[in-house]
Amino acid sequence: MSNVSSAGNLHQVKSAQTRARLLQAAEDILQAKGAGHLSLHEVARVADLTTGAVQHHFGSKAALMMDIVAHLVTRLGESTDFWPPAEWPARQRADHLVHRAWDQLYGQPRFAVAWTAYFAVRDDPLLTEHIRARRAALSQTLMARMGQSFPELAAQPQGEARMQFILSTLRGLGLITPFASPDTIRPQLQVLADTLLLFIQNTETQP
Repeated sequence: MSNVSSAGNLHQVKSAQTRARLLQAAEDILQAKGAGHLSLHEVARVADLTTGAVQHHFGSKAALMMDIVAHLVTRLGESTDFWPPAEWPARQRADHLVHRAWDQLYGQPRFAVAWTAYFAVRDDPLLTEHIRARRAALSQTLMARMGQSFPELAAQPQGEARMQFILSTLRGLGLITPFASPDTIRPQLQVLADTLLLFIQNTETQP
């Protein structure tokens, strides 16, 4: 019985490893060539596996794209060590969040790859709804974590909108990075950190 169990566990491990290998190959294709070059055959070639192996794990290009998006969304959510402790001074927290989030997440090539995948499926209602649902869950997590780091913001009537504004600006900068000079990004990040500091310091309870 134990031998059967061990064999089953080994099969699951190998299957998970193969799946991860295929997803990484697909991500590499998206980053290097764009979504137009993504196919089951090309993923198999890059991963040095058979097309049958790709079909076994994903079934179709649409299913593969959905799993790529889910994988990338999960990875975005896992990059959480840029959240500063709430007891830090406001200036330190604002600078830390903006610059660390940029260096570890929004300024990384994988961020642009994720949005490449999003844009590639924007005309597919099923995949678009899947992305919307996954991003809604991710947004809730980000808002909760940001509220823990910046309780002053969480307590404001417009606090959530302000937190969303900071993250949306980081996303926007991440999207234009491939087409912008690096010298123009850092000053904008500092302006964003200054804006976040102003938000933190604005404790007025306005409707």
